Amino acid sequence: MNKTSSKKYLIPIAIVLPLLAVVGLMITAGSGQVQAPPSQAKIHQVEVIKVSPQTSYQQQQLAYGRIESANLANLGFELAGKVEQILVDEGSHIVSGQLIAKLDTKRLDASMKELEAVLQSAKSDLRLAKQSQQRVTELVTKKLESAQRLDEVNENTQVARAVVEQTQARINTLLVELEKSQLRASFDGTVISRPVDTSTVVTAGQPVVVVQQTSDFDARIALSSEQAFGLSEGQSHTLFADGNMLTGVIKSIANTRQLNTRTIDVIFTVSSEQGHLLPGDLVALTYSKQVDEQGVWVPKSALSSGIRGLWTLFTIPDKGQQSVVSRSVEVLYSGDTHSYVRGALNANDWMIVSGAHRLVPGQLVNGVESTTTVSLLRKNASNQGLQ
Repeated sequence: MNKTSSKKYLIPIAIVLPLLAVVGLMITAGSGQVQAPPSQAKIHQVEVIKVSPQTSYQQQQLAYGRIESANLANLGFELAGKVEQILVDEGSHIVSGQLIAKLDTKRLDASMKELEAVLQSAKSDLRLAKQSQQRVTELVTKKLESAQRLDEVNENTQVARAVVEQTQARINTLLVELEKSQLRASFDGTVISRPVDTSTVVTAGQPVVVVQQTSDFDARIALSSEQAFGLSEGQSHTLFADGNMLTGVIKSIANTRQLNTRTIDVIFTVSSEQGHLLPGDLVALTYSKQVDEQGVWVPKSALSSGIRGLWTLFTIPDKGQQSVVSRSVEVLYSGDTHSYVRGALNANDWMIVSGAHRLVPGQLVNGVESTTTVSLLRKNASNQGLQ
């Protein structure tokens, strides 16, 4: 009897307990899916600048050329001969008047000794002729010698004097040749190359060393006729070499056109104190070219990629809380920091210049005028570097 009654109670309990467990699990799972009521969306604050349309823009361009030495000289002897000694090497710094090289002067030294002996003999003959002239003059005065004899000794004296002068002139010529047997620097500079070595027999004028003068450099830049004719001598322009900004003053403008390039060479003087320059360095001239196209200067940070090669510029109708409007624009010119674009923009729009990557069309934003004014924006755009 007791066993039967226990079974009656165990069966309902076995059924109720699983049901209670299932209900508990459902309640627990359901509690994780309960969501809090949505809060109000945050309104982003963005910087804006009023759109300022223009009818043209200044496009920065580069023209390339090379640095040249203002004076690059091939130094050689005026006389032919054998090189006895070269006192400098490539890279040597020299000063004006410094001895660079010498020729073998053995032949000239022997000729000098010979002429010095001839000069001494000629001077002795001249002294003897003067003494004879003096004695004959006294005898003629005493009427002990004829006038014919006096004429002869006078002429002999003139001949002896002429021989002395002739010999002295030959010695002076030889001294000049000895001087020209020594090659000296005509200006301060640096030896670029040394084509010959010691003991080489050179001809007159053959380069022995190539010297670059230590002075200001020349920058030779080829420009089109339109660009060159707009310049004048004495103007200062900005040049770039190896990433360094230089100042060049126009030295000359060629009056002829290069036949192969149809360009005109403009030569700028560049001070050697502006940087470490070497002949052959590449140099660039920056100049502005006006392009007549309507558009607007915008910071590159305000642009985002669009479709079909266009770019997207977000604008709002006014400052304060406004809805974002998407404008498709075409980039006409792009610099380092700013781009000149055209599109469906008008003077009443305010372009968003910061945080454009976080925005979507129709989004509500709070537009705050940027500290960068329109005039400053144009100035920054015109002074930016090139890509």
